[in-house]
Amino acid sequence: MLVFSGGGDYADPWHPFAETSARVAEILAAAGHNDVTVVDSLAELEAELPDAEVLVVNAGGGPEPHPLDAELARILGAYDGPLVALHVAATLLPESDAWERMLGGRWVRGRSMHPPRGPLTVRAVSRHPIVDGLASSATVDEAYSWLRVAASSEVLLVHDLEGGAQPMCWIAESDGRRVAYDGLGHDLEAYEAPVAVTVLGRLVAWVAA
Repeated sequence: MLVFSGGGDYADPWHPFAETSARVAEILAAAGHNDVTVVDSLAELEAELPDAEVLVVNAGGGPEPHPLDAELARILGAYDGPLVALHVAATLLPESDAWERMLGGRWVRGRSMHPPRGPLTVRAVSRHPIVDGLASSATVDEAYSWLRVAASSEVLLVHDLEGGAQPMCWIAESDGRRVAYDGLGHDLEAYEAPVAVTVLGRLVAWVAA
């Protein structure tokens, strides 16, 4: 199990990547994944990726394209295994259509947004086992909104904003492999919510199956 974390080659001033990636690794280990490696450089990512059972991406892009985007796109383009992208990973590679196709959706600069971080209720809109028992769940997080989601993706969780349901979590199958996006997980407080821990564990189990 490989976690690509922001904070090294990909850093921003808004997300405590080192802390959240360490927490993600703890959650995965508690779920029975005993070999979890966290890396934060592209060199380490490329070196570890061929042996990864699942790739978990906990890194994102800032307001402008990142100088290393072409290199990251090359590395990810060579990966054909299961993928789980977390929270701000929806903003990665803004000029890469391949990343959006791989992920089944993305953050759209100039359109997507989020209200100030705060109390948030997410609700299930699918009968998929991943969200069994999660009809309505409270957390404290950033409510990513107006994301673009492919018609082929299955939305699992939404939050409500301005009278409309905003996708927060979805799954898809891309080129014969399973992928998932989980919009929860801005910071450590977000991972104190049971829904964040449950959804992450179930998504990783689903993509790896």
